[in-house]
Amino acid sequence: MPSICLACIIYTLEDKPVEDNCYLNIFYMWLSKVIQNGGLTQNDMLHVHVDLRTMNYLENNNTVFPDIYAKLPCQSKFIIISPPKNSLEGMMNKYKYENYTQDIYIYCDIDILIINPFHIMTDKMKPNTLYTCGEGNLRDIYYSEGFSVSEDLVGFSAGKFALYGKSLLEEFFEKINKYCDYSTNYITVEQPYFNRAVYEIGDSHTVDTKLLTYHVSFNEHSYYDTDAITIFYDLAGNAGNGIIHLKKIMDTISLFACGYYKDYDKVSIGKNIVDQIEYG
Repeated sequence: MPSICLACIIYTLEDKPVEDNCYLNIFYMWLSKVIQNGGLTQNDMLHVHVDLRTMNYLENNNTVFPDIYAKLPCQSKFIIISPPKNSLEGMMNKYKYENYTQDIYIYCDIDILIINPFHIMTDKMKPNTLYTCGEGNLRDIYYSEGFSVSEDLVGFSAGKFALYGKSLLEEFFEKINKYCDYSTNYITVEQPYFNRAVYEIGDSHTVDTKLLTYHVSFNEHSYYDTDAITIFYDLAGNAGNGIIHLKKIMDTISLFACGYYKDYDKVSIGKNIVDQIEYG
């Protein structure tokens, strides 16, 4: 079974009080679900990109973080970043390469609950491949704001992706950083840069756009009308709005806890997009 380096990011904008950051509680819930359901072992690694003020708060205040962190079954590393001035500065930190020794690199936003083991997907992954989640039409501003798109192509989520190959990860991150214009204020922050890099890297490398998508549910809906096993339960939307994300995650965890989703019939909302994509 290939080993995993799982990465996430948590930060507080430099002009905001850390104690008012709703994403702290979102991080606690995300981490608890990773521990509970992710199936990570001592061979795996967790990378947490975090600014110094937020890290100090986690270390020096009475929160549930130490108790949750003590249950982490894998290795971990906290990568300290500068307090960002805005969301774009913050989110671009996830594209700063940090060395790791594991086989597979998975990035996951903290508003995506992990509800099944990662190995269900990673056991099927192939070396030297980028795995992305097809989400909509590239013409939509959510995926291509600021860029001209002349074809009906698939737009990809920057909130979750995976790579099998360190050199490929470095190259992919270099492309995203090359495209980023820090003067922009796109509705989905850096996601248009992510999409541009996906399509460029696809000219010379294998980009699998089905496997990850197969294991994602987006705001309660599966992209497939089959018996796909959801790993990434994505509660996306309203980028940067911590209050809305916190409410959505608390509501969802409550529904899971009471057994609401036990016999839940998932609805396919993106099959027409997914069926247009081929492996490789």
